[in-house]
Amino acid sequence: MKNYVTWLFPAVMILISLALLAVMARLRKKKRFFQKQKENIEEILSTSPEGFFYFLKRPKQEICSRRLSVLLGIYESHARFEDLLRKLSAASQKSLKKAVEKLCESGQTFSMDITDITETLHLTVMGQRAALVDGTVVADVLWFQNKEDSLNEVDKIKAELKALQARDYLFMNALDNLPFAFWLRNFDLTLAFCNRAYLKQSGASSRKEALEKNMEIPYEAKDKMGGKILAICAKSSGEVKKERAVLNTDGHPHLYEFTEVPLGLDRSPDERYNLGFSLDVQKEENIRQALDTYLMGQHQVLSGLSAGVILFDSNGYLQFYNKAFCTMWHLEEEWLFAKPSYAGILDRLREKRLLPEEANFLQYKHKQLEEFSTLTDMDEQFLYLPDGRILRKVMTPYPLGGVVMIFEDVTDRVSLERSFNEQIAIQKALINHMPEGIIVFNGMGRLKLYNEAYVKMFLADENFLKGEPLLMDVLESQRDILSKSEDVWHLLKQKILLAFEQENEQVKITFTDKRRGVLSVGHLPDGGLLLTYKKNRN
Repeated sequence: MKNYVTWLFPAVMILISLALLAVMARLRKKKRFFQKQKENIEEILSTSPEGFFYFLKRPKQEICSRRLSVLLGIYESHARFEDLLRKLSAASQKSLKKAVEKLCESGQTFSMDITDITETLHLTVMGQRAALVDGTVVADVLWFQNKEDSLNEVDKIKAELKALQARDYLFMNALDNLPFAFWLRNFDLTLAFCNRAYLKQSGASSRKEALEKNMEIPYEAKDKMGGKILAICAKSSGEVKKERAVLNTDGHPHLYEFTEVPLGLDRSPDERYNLGFSLDVQKEENIRQALDTYLMGQHQVLSGLSAGVILFDSNGYLQFYNKAFCTMWHLEEEWLFAKPSYAGILDRLREKRLLPEEANFLQYKHKQLEEFSTLTDMDEQFLYLPDGRILRKVMTPYPLGGVVMIFEDVTDRVSLERSFNEQIAIQKALINHMPEGIIVFNGMGRLKLYNEAYVKMFLADENFLKGEPLLMDVLESQRDILSKSEDVWHLLKQKILLAFEQENEQVKITFTDKRRGVLSVGHLPDGGLLLTYKKNRN
């Protein structure tokens, strides 16, 4: 028994020691945990934009934040409340000390303005008690805010508010002074804003009335669509919708175009807003009607022409043709009524063998299409068709866009001109072989024809003669050959001019080379004159 007691006591003591060590270890661990928590809380508080000072209850401790230390110039490593008070003015020390005593005793919160010892730094102090849910008091906290920072923040907010108000005023005035009605709709399509022009069109006396009563512009389009229905269509489809309707403006009907534009297309249709405006398009409509009337009259005139006329738009598609064009090219009106392209017409004419013969039709076609697309001025061509006809083709840009082509059958005219030119050539060959000098003037008194004998007889300048000079200028050019005396030449010219008034009159003349001659005057059917100069032989 004695041995048993001997070894049991040390064993119990060992167990007690181990238990005490375990408890102490848990306490140290818990202390380190709370210490870590305290450090974390202090670190979090140190990031606050405001300085703070708090009285920790357990353990009793006074803590001053780094921001507050810098703000007040407290350089003690572990500042106490007395150190803080010494940095304040006397009045601030007294009032703050009194308020803190009440806070620590009864938890009475407070807020006051204080100054530092130099009375240049103005602070706002708020005292609050921090407690757990169960009512256990943790600490009494003082928050210090630099009034300059708050004032600066207030000034900044005021400046931003003023800028927003100025911008709002600017936008409101800009929208109110638009020369057309403008409005904004909420997501439920009620009016959120409207300008003054909208009030006039809707009949509202004020913006307040228009918005409160949600007054729409009273119009009804041809398809019975009103403003609200147009807005619904734009909002649900996510596309801009337009409609035209007539409104009475200042007692006169005016055509308006109403537009609804959906906003917030990245949202669902139910969350979209709308923007709308109306434009007076009456002048535009009047111009369009006047243009239609002008084009109708123009088409009527062109339809009565004997020349074939076709009009293409800027894309090369037929817009107008007259009957003369159909007849000239043997094309069916039903086919032309479908407004074929210029390329299609060229292909159709080739099928009918009505185009000029070309070895490479594709090259010819591309050239014609290129001329069409690059035309900037009037272009004239002659087409020699396989059936023997000769057509004059005139292409010119159309003022409203596109190209006008006019085709004229000049087969008979070309034949006549060819015959006439042949006769003229024969006549000129005949008179060039005559020994007499011959010149011919038209009814306007301009030189139209002369022969080589006349050039040699009067040593005439052919460049002068080719310029079709007037009769009096031609007579003056003969002066040096007919007379060297001023008086003699004056009398001779008077005799010649008198002879022009007589039928088949002759005037005797003397050349400066002493040879005599005769000027014969003949009157032509067109009112012109035929003058024949003949020198006598020696």
